[in-house]
Amino acid sequence: MGDSQKTMLFEDMPIPQAVMKLSVPTVISSLVMVIHNLADTFFVGMVNDPVQNAAVTLAAPILLAFNAVNNLFGVGGSSMMSRALGRKDMDTVYRSSAISFYCSLIAGVLFSFPGD
Repeated sequence: MGDSQKTMLFEDMPIPQAVMKLSVPTVISSLVMVIHNLADTFFVGMVNDPVQNAAVTLAAPILLAFNAVNNLFGVGGSSMMSRALGRKDMDTVYRSSAISFYCSLIAGVLFSFPGD
């Protein structure tokens, strides 16, 4: 997407249309997570062991917590970037984008290691 298209999305596009366009990746992310949990439950349920099925069910809130951290950086960074775009402060836009990206990357690496 070119710079003119990005600027057009935030400055010229009607708000309902822009929200719909920007909400699609979040909705797809949530759908993928739900489908992943359903597939896990289905295939583990075929083993006919209630303990393993309970383990999959208990792991679902942990995945939701990871998604919440992901949304924290995504939504928080987007809010900061939209305010900076309104002020035409492109330096803050670039910095907040980088901070959101690297913080989410670091959080992903930290949460990937199992705790003791």
